[in-house]
Amino acid sequence: MHTQSIPQFKKSLINLFLAFAVIASLALGAASPAAAQSGGPSDPAELEAYLDGVMTTSMAEHHVPGAVISVVKDGQVFFAKGYGYANLENKVPVDPAITLFRPGSVSKLFVWTAVMQMVEQGKLSLDADVNTYLDFEIPATYSEPITLKHLMTHTPGFEDKTQGLFIFDPAGMTSLEIYLKENIPARVFAPGQIPAYSNYGSALAAYIVERISGMPFMEYVEQAIFNPLEMNHATFRQPLPAEMAGNMANGYSYSNGKYYQGEFEIITAYPAGALSATGLDMANFMIAHLQNGRYGEARILQEETAVLMHSELNASDPRIDGMAHGFFENEIHEQYTVSHGGDTILFHSLLLLLPESNTGLFISTNGSTGDQTVQAVRKAFMDRYYPAETPALVPTTDFSSRAAKYAGEFYMARSNYTSMEKLISAFTPVNVTIDENQQVIVNVMGQVMRFVETEPGLLVNVEDPDMQVVLKEESGQVYLHVASPMTMAKAPWYRTAPVSLLIFAGGALLFAISVICWLVSFTRGLIRREKRPAAARLARLAAGLFGLVFLFIIGALGSAFMDMNPAYGGMPNIVFASPPWMDSVLKAPLPLAVLGVAMLGFTVLAWAKRLWNASARLHYTLLTVFAGAIVWAMVYWKLWMM
Repeated sequence: MHTQSIPQFKKSLINLFLAFAVIASLALGAASPAAAQSGGPSDPAELEAYLDGVMTTSMAEHHVPGAVISVVKDGQVFFAKGYGYANLENKVPVDPAITLFRPGSVSKLFVWTAVMQMVEQGKLSLDADVNTYLDFEIPATYSEPITLKHLMTHTPGFEDKTQGLFIFDPAGMTSLEIYLKENIPARVFAPGQIPAYSNYGSALAAYIVERISGMPFMEYVEQAIFNPLEMNHATFRQPLPAEMAGNMANGYSYSNGKYYQGEFEIITAYPAGALSATGLDMANFMIAHLQNGRYGEARILQEETAVLMHSELNASDPRIDGMAHGFFENEIHEQYTVSHGGDTILFHSLLLLLPESNTGLFISTNGSTGDQTVQAVRKAFMDRYYPAETPALVPTTDFSSRAAKYAGEFYMARSNYTSMEKLISAFTPVNVTIDENQQVIVNVMGQVMRFVETEPGLLVNVEDPDMQVVLKEESGQVYLHVASPMTMAKAPWYRTAPVSLLIFAGGALLFAISVICWLVSFTRGLIRREKRPAAARLARLAAGLFGLVFLFIIGALGSAFMDMNPAYGGMPNIVFASPPWMDSVLKAPLPLAVLGVAMLGFTVLAWAKRLWNASARLHYTLLTVFAGAIVWAMVYWKLWMM
């Protein structure tokens, strides 16, 4: 099977597991300062010429097959255009009026709009325990209940779960009710404490709308949002209705000079990301929100409700941007914006609203690396039409007293904590170092950003001052908070990637060499008819079996994670479904534990009875130490099915 390179695999992991994280603020394709204008776009022809240049360059650089852009201003569609192809094989161009794209998590804005409709009707309270509205119970892990406000700001405290979120066989699709009841995530943070992006939380809110309205969420949205906004080509239905399927843009991944076409991505937690819509459909949605709920003669929200929805609901710190009622809020070039990004594996999108200038931008791409083009357009648009002077950054004078807290390895709070998916966080670290200029260097899988501390605990990006990070310490745990709900937690030494690599890779190498050497020694002993103590033979047999079982586990897990699908950005197939043999592999650590205990006993015996010479005893002791570390790591990283 053709696979992508390891760097490409790492990029795929960033796209899936670090969506909306720090890396999303990296920007490309900045406009020339000399060409910058102010006050927003004023001439559609000029905007088209400008975006044509940005799109041509970025799409070619990042191998993006097709894209759609729509810009609205003052209640009208200001500009809409398709770029490239919806279907590469048949050279079908993108048409903003009829070509469907997958906006991914931009879908969540329809969930939150539906919630706010229910709130203004008095049918929902944002402060009530969500269990009040459910026919099943979210476990009371913490004394504080989860509310709709927590769901809207991604602070319910749920762990993340990726496996099974995407499927490709419609037969595997269940109802929203069944999905939610069978996939309740662990609660790992107290509500309101740590922002950690949650697809489950958004789907849960949609189910509450479903229960209160008495109709499936997809039907509710059609009646309460799509129809009044004349979004005639928008749907949450999976697979697509027959009359829409022919207009769906294909999704592609590019590898080694070739495009691979992917299948239609079915999202099991469908309200969180399953929307299909055209660029002009999304333009109507932007117009309605920019006009505080009004579209033509129709109204989807009362004005006061829409104003509330666009206002801040939660922020980790007063010095950084936070969350509105479902929207991300950011100040970009001194402009207040509310937005939401969206990523499936193959489609990448952004909806950006500037309420003060009554302007909105939507872009969606149909390539697995399209996120780079999305960010290029966002930055180019803001740099040209809303330019601002770069402020001078004045470093703090006592930074050295806090430098040690910044430095180290961090992991995303949006991680899994109770299944083998937890291991992903070990090998997708965020590394933070301090350079000779007292700048804080943040490295996300090779993507590097530089920050200066301008206030105690406040970092400002040197190249993009609109991006800020706050350092906080809570109950002995150090966190880095960003504007998006993608908090980073500082890893203890035993959770860091080097320690995990030492245990797993170092242990595999040590046991592999030992087993080979012992087999050679055993064969030589048979030939020479050497007699060796039974205890010594049993000791090496126990260690040898430990090594073979461990190597089997490592090999099986390695083959599963390296079985990459080129049609989905080199994403491992295990993301979509576990191999049928995985349960057996996850039961293998049990004999490892038994053999590890046996090795410990033989280590004591070896030193007490002097079974071998000193160097051989030290070698066996080292193997036993590694065996203990391996068993601990298997348990810690949830590679153990009891």
